[in-house]
Amino acid sequence: MSDRVRAFFEEEAATFDAIYTGGKGRFAAWLDRVFRWDVSARFDETLAACGDVRGLEVLDIGCGSGRYAIALARRGASVTGVDNARAMLEIARRLADREGVADRCRFVEADILSFEPAGRFGTAVAVGFFDYTADPARYLARFAGMTGGRLIATFPRRWTWRAPVRKARLGLRGCPVYFYTRRRIRRLLARTGWRPERIARVGKLHFVVARREGAGGNG
Repeated sequence: MSDRVRAFFEEEAATFDAIYTGGKGRFAAWLDRVFRWDVSARFDETLAACGDVRGLEVLDIGCGSGRYAIALARRGASVTGVDNARAMLEIARRLADREGVADRCRFVEADILSFEPAGRFGTAVAVGFFDYTADPARYLARFAGMTGGRLIATFPRRWTWRAPVRKARLGLRGCPVYFYTRRRIRRLLARTGWRPERIARVGKLHFVVARREGAGGNG
């Protein structure tokens, strides 16, 4: 991800994490419930798609404040979260310690393209990652080389009322954001070694479950 994206999340780390906790002012919390309800919906969809993760090695790409990593660790997975925003990772480590899963969570400050894992992961999660990625094919191809089984990812839908509003709002902060059609997602997956199992709408998002080409069905 670009330095502009990293800088944005360094500054917004606490505010962003408060979406999950409701720890904002009353009006801001109401706005989140009305306009960002799909943030919690994608969280529930992701955990359901991951299924039984006991003993599984999971990669959380763009892990942010660690909410997904911690939830999966509580279910028995060993999770490696990778993010290049240090402020986000500081929150993630504190939360993992507070929730008693620090021994099953490893948080790495790095660009995912430069991250070198010791082996393949059974599942990769990339929720909220492709919103900020100018070259998604490059990342998808990299993830295919790191994952033995599934990819669970979200892509913001292009043709929604929120897309131009969000683009303008983030643009004022110097943070780029990108949007996708279902057709483009299918093309990207096909080019980069992924076979889509499900592409569904979750609010203003495309929710994608894909399997690496050649992988078995139990990964």
